[in-house]
Amino acid sequence: MKTNWLWDSHIKENIARKILKDEDNPKFVIYAEKLFSRLNDPKTVFSIIDKVVFCKKWPSIKKRMRKDRWLRDRVLFWQTIYERVHESLKEQGIKLREPQDVKIPPERMELAQQIRDIRVKLGYTQKDIARKLGVIQQYISRIENGHENVTVDTAKRIADVLGKSLIIKFS
Repeated sequence: MKTNWLWDSHIKENIARKILKDEDNPKFVIYAEKLFSRLNDPKTVFSIIDKVVFCKKWPSIKKRMRKDRWLRDRVLFWQTIYERVHESLKEQGIKLREPQDVKIPPERMELAQQIRDIRVKLGYTQKDIARKLGVIQQYISRIENGHENVTVDTAKRIADVLGKSLIIKFS
């Protein structure tokens, strides 16, 4: 049985397929999300989207799909497919993505390390601190890994929650 994956769209399938052949099209991720959320047949999907394009665009598609709780199982399904396809392409010598060289300033890393050390010493989890600050745990993780450039106000709030002083040194 063929599934109409565009049942709520006002475009024909041939137009959607044309959009999905052009990864730079601004509507690519929108229609890719519809495709992956409504079809669970990799053979059909990869007749519409190239495997290399899938691997390059999967993080954006997944981010969009995760906004809908109902799609959690589909995200897990396609993540598994992604991992298999990515590994297969790597074995074929196809380079998909260059690792990004992210330079984190040493001052930020020092502050991040202080926050992590104090939190661990006090026996708090990232989730505990996040709850007390009214933020999500991932934000605390980003701070502790130096990926979040915290403001002085945020550093003060964290210090207050931890009941400690944070020292910021500039060279």
